[in-house]
Amino acid sequence: MQITILTIYEKGKPEWGQIVGYLKRKKLHVYQVSSLNEVYTTLKSEPINIILCDYDILKIKTATFLAKIKHLTPYVELIFLSEHPTLSNAIDAMKNGAYDFYELPVKTRLLMTVMEKALEKQVLFLEKMELENKIKGMFQFGNMQGRSKPMQYVFNIVNSVASKNTNILITGETGTGKEMVAKAIHYNSTRASKPFIKVNCGAFNEGVLESEIFGHEKGAFTGAIIKRVGRFELANEGTIFLDEIGDISLSTQVKLLRVLQEKEFERVGGNETIKVDIRVLAATNQDLIKIIAEKKFRKDLYYRLNIVHIEVPPLRERKDDIPLLVSYFINNFNEEKGYGIKGINKNAMQMLLNYTWPGNVRELENAVEAAMALAPGEVIEAKYLPSFLLLTKSQHADFYQIPQNFTLEEAENEIIRFTLEKTNGNKSKTAKLLGIGLRTLQRKIKNLPIHFAEGIVSQGFKN
Repeated sequence: MQITILTIYEKGKPEWGQIVGYLKRKKLHVYQVSSLNEVYTTLKSEPINIILCDYDILKIKTATFLAKIKHLTPYVELIFLSEHPTLSNAIDAMKNGAYDFYELPVKTRLLMTVMEKALEKQVLFLEKMELENKIKGMFQFGNMQGRSKPMQYVFNIVNSVASKNTNILITGETGTGKEMVAKAIHYNSTRASKPFIKVNCGAFNEGVLESEIFGHEKGAFTGAIIKRVGRFELANEGTIFLDEIGDISLSTQVKLLRVLQEKEFERVGGNETIKVDIRVLAATNQDLIKIIAEKKFRKDLYYRLNIVHIEVPPLRERKDDIPLLVSYFINNFNEEKGYGIKGINKNAMQMLLNYTWPGNVRELENAVEAAMALAPGEVIEAKYLPSFLLLTKSQHADFYQIPQNFTLEEAENEIIRFTLEKTNGNKSKTAKLLGIGLRTLQRKIKNLPIHFAEGIVSQGFKN
């Protein structure tokens, strides 16, 4: 690597002449300029690694000067030297992006040591940029990240179907990135310039959901004081993403089926038939085949939605993607929230790789952000990761995470079941661990639903 130094100082200063002479004797390529305009011109035409700048030559604010430098060459490292330094000037320079600040005269050996450290930082930055460019070319589709075989398979399907006007069913566990897949499909399709409208079907009860997706007329029901345009109308000529599709009621499924078949619907309380041209993407973390067998989901609607099926793999099946995802999240949070994190150390990364991630990519993203918020330096260390990642393997055996979609009653039942398993069905020990009386526990066990009770150890309960 050819190291190129740009020096900025007024000619005739002996200290600077000594510095430049020393650098040239070290076989470094040195450019010398004496005005800021020459600085900007040189940076546009030459690959500069290090800038040595006489702070006393600046005629503009330090922040303005550094911003221009970083705009022209983001990776360059700048070291200020001054005959009359002040603490406030040094702090201001470092705060705005300077690598270091020294008083003249400075020992040449010290200066070389500082420059070597600045170059190490620059090499890391350039390697990171090279890796990111490689990632963008090989392991990214839209905002989805992945180098693993399961994700490359997903990318291939998305790439194949994005330009087709086909309904698609996206399945996978909570937090795997189903919405990201939907957006990648839309924004790589011929409808990319048209609306992408999302509906969380699990967030509304039956009546509200119908109003939300089909709209309603004024006076259609109590509280309908104005006409409302629904999500299907808003998505006309674009894409509608129906998340948690397995949660909609059978009556709403009938109306949705008509939209898919006829491309038309009426607003709630209205008679006007509204025609739409939309692409429907649906997603669920449920087993639709199972709920079809339970008569909770229409088979004909399933076949209409499931023209193409994309299964998004859980993170535990694509752990090769974790380093890639961590880098992506660090970059995003740095840009969005102003963190100054450069990376993550090996121990911390190994902890992320060892964990099973029941909450999938979303849980990993939250863990990375939490660590970035706590880390005082530029590197995420293991001690700044969330506490559940710090547990040993034996501790993990005693750690249980309640699924996010459980009700309070279901969560309590699951905790009882789990604790009974840990005590091999010993009710006295279970009651003690849970901090409740034995009779209370017996009553709760008696009321356990069958699907919770099925998981309790087979040898039976013991007092």
